[in-house]
Amino acid sequence: MNPLRRPHWLGVAMVLATALLLGGCAMTRMIDSEVQSYLGAAGAQTGATYRFERLPSQQSSNGSREALEAMTERVLGQHDLTRNDSQARYSVQISVDVVQYQREPRYPRVFGEVFVGPDGILRHRAPMMVMVMEPPWYRHTVHLLMRDVATGQLAYETHAAHEGPWSDTGNLLPAILEAALRNYPQASPQMHTVVVELPPPADTGGR
Repeated sequence: MNPLRRPHWLGVAMVLATALLLGGCAMTRMIDSEVQSYLGAAGAQTGATYRFERLPSQQSSNGSREALEAMTERVLGQHDLTRNDSQARYSVQISVDVVQYQREPRYPRVFGEVFVGPDGILRHRAPMMVMVMEPPWYRHTVHLLMRDVATGQLAYETHAAHEGPWSDTGNLLPAILEAALRNYPQASPQMHTVVVELPPPADTGGR
């Protein structure tokens, strides 16, 4: 056996790693969100109209508020709710919070090394302890309030939170919004997990 030849398993591992890197952007993701929802005194109905209400701090958003409302409008439409700013039964307030954090600041990992010596023989270098930083995680939280326009009474409240290694908020929010409104117009005050399949981005043919 040629001592310089890579073991078979090493070659397979390299092929798999390359395939994962190349196909990572095309992987389907399962987005799990922790959801709680509450029914207000006004009650909640399908087949109704609504408009978006913005807090004073939400008036200037450089387009991000419009994008969030467009996502929310699509999800509300799945429950037969129609946006009508002039004749709305409900007002909808939507907010999003994104927090980056470290799951475990540091943890030890032992590394060894296999290398080929000058004589062509595989050798092993003694392992050493290295402190490795965990990659950051992100917590995305969506909070939605729906009020009766005529009375001002709360009709529906829901919030959903997803934690994971992904920072592509624009892709994640539709799945988290769908989870938050999964039970509408029913309420589920007890925290529960809702999983939404997030398909890979459409191939634009640019590759």
